[in-house]
Amino acid sequence: MSFSIQPEFIIRWEPTELASTILSGPGREVVSHWISALAFLDENQHPVLLAVNNQSEPSFSQLVQSVNPGYAPSVILNELLRKGVVEQLESGHVLLRRSTYVHDVPEFESSPKVRRKKHSPGRSAGRRHNDEI
Repeated sequence: MSFSIQPEFIIRWEPTELASTILSGPGREVVSHWISALAFLDENQHPVLLAVNNQSEPSFSQLVQSVNPGYAPSVILNELLRKGVVEQLESGHVLLRRSTYVHDVPEFESSPKVRRKKHSPGRSAGRRHNDEI
């Protein structure tokens, strides 16, 4: 007889490169926890709306405290709001914007068909050759 224990974390999502770049270390930790801890995911494994106040569960404060009890939830929330990573709804909940996280696809980067072109002089960085005017 075997028992299957549901893991506490899943590896389905990862923060986008932009979110990882603009957020502080604590902000990145909170977002990473929000997208991977089962306690903060819905039945489809998407990040849930979090209550701003502690009167209902799950709350943003619970998320932050589960990452590190030394972090101040209000400081983290202000950073995420300021950077546009979350949106505060009229209902009193916080929504993690979908543009903050992507599917974790480790084989994408290692695919031999994926080639990143290096910047060449005379061209704008980040533009494709056919985008030039």
